[in-house]
Amino acid sequence: MLGFIIILILLLIGAGVWCIQIKANSDGNKFIHLFPYWVVAYGVSMAMLCPVAFFRIWEHNLDVILGSIVLGAALIFALLIIATLIVAIIKKQYRNAGRIVGIGVLLIIYTFIVSLFAGMGEGAFDNFGKRHPIPEGMEYEETIVEKGWYSHNRTQQEWDSVITERKFLLTGEHGVYRYMVYLPPMDEEGDIYLKMYEATTNLPLSEKVVKNRSNIHILPSDTAIIYQMKENSSWSEDMREAIVINEGSWEDYYAARTELWFRPTNGGEERLVYSKIFRIEGYSR
Repeated sequence: MLGFIIILILLLIGAGVWCIQIKANSDGNKFIHLFPYWVVAYGVSMAMLCPVAFFRIWEHNLDVILGSIVLGAALIFALLIIATLIVAIIKKQYRNAGRIVGIGVLLIIYTFIVSLFAGMGEGAFDNFGKRHPIPEGMEYEETIVEKGWYSHNRTQQEWDSVITERKFLLTGEHGVYRYMVYLPPMDEEGDIYLKMYEATTNLPLSEKVVKNRSNIHILPSDTAIIYQMKENSSWSEDMREAIVINEGSWEDYYAARTELWFRPTNGGEERLVYSKIFRIEGYSR
């Protein structure tokens, strides 16, 4: 972190010196005269990405709102910097244009460094689980049965035995999950799907992703049936179709109340089928 701060200081000092030179040689052109202020504004806007990423507040989606504001401001000032270069070229102020290009290269390096640190903060410092610890004595189930990843390490007969006994099972790790459920005879056609909440605060977890990707259509049946989400052979397919929990990071565990709901096709009232608490972790982005 100290090295990061030193690099930023050196970049800003270098940009500042060149900006002063441009200001002194702007030949009275007000548009070019404002260039130094746009550079500073852009630098400040990009620097704000780090605290936004490092101190994420998922409960109110403030990270998304602040991030959008910061990037929007940075984009505006970047366009003004480019416009200044065009004006300098049109007015044949080639020396100023050269300085603007030089400062632009420094800003690209600066942007890369800030984005690198912001990206690290986004995944490594979410701390959702640490901010929502599992209360002592709370009962929960693990999402991995005997260290198996879905059915890759078990036969279907073995999984059927497990799910018949436990009725409702969430499987997966690293923020990527599926579920299996043993349903009693159902006399209605409809859809089953999940809702997930942080168990101590009832905060919804990745609400749209969980509901949409967990949806399974079922038909009336006189016998109990085991339903499960589709299993894919590649990780990229898993990420597109599995339930991905964005709140939290790898090995940052917390308790999630996971509810299975049934919605009749005929438009009847949806109803809760099962509810369990699982210990889960979020996906590090």
